[in-house]
Amino acid sequence: MSDEIERVRGIGPVAAVNLFKAGVKSIEQVASSKPEELAWIKGIGVKSARKIIENANELLKLEKNIQQVLNAIKENFTKNCPKCNGLMQSKFIILGPERRLRVKQCSLCKFYLPE
Repeated sequence: MSDEIERVRGIGPVAAVNLFKAGVKSIEQVASSKPEELAWIKGIGVKSARKIIENANELLKLEKNIQQVLNAIKENFTKNCPKCNGLMQSKFIILGPERRLRVKQCSLCKFYLPE
């Protein structure tokens, strides 16, 4: 229920429940709030609201950067093999009479990654 917003530094279980009851259900909502809006919620003052909003924005920025790095790694792995740097090609691997798996497979060492 309110677990997601507990990931923001400064928001504990009680504050998360109070935020959830007030209609704040995501980190994005916390980040886009004004300190005066959050200060109306029980247990949160204006000063702590500013810090919570700042922490929520930092968390969103960090997660965005991590996602960019992961996407770059994934893109590189779909082009070149992580083991031998050979060329990765799209193929199907037969797992059974009626089961096939679409993969990227190295043309040199036959290493594969599911697509």
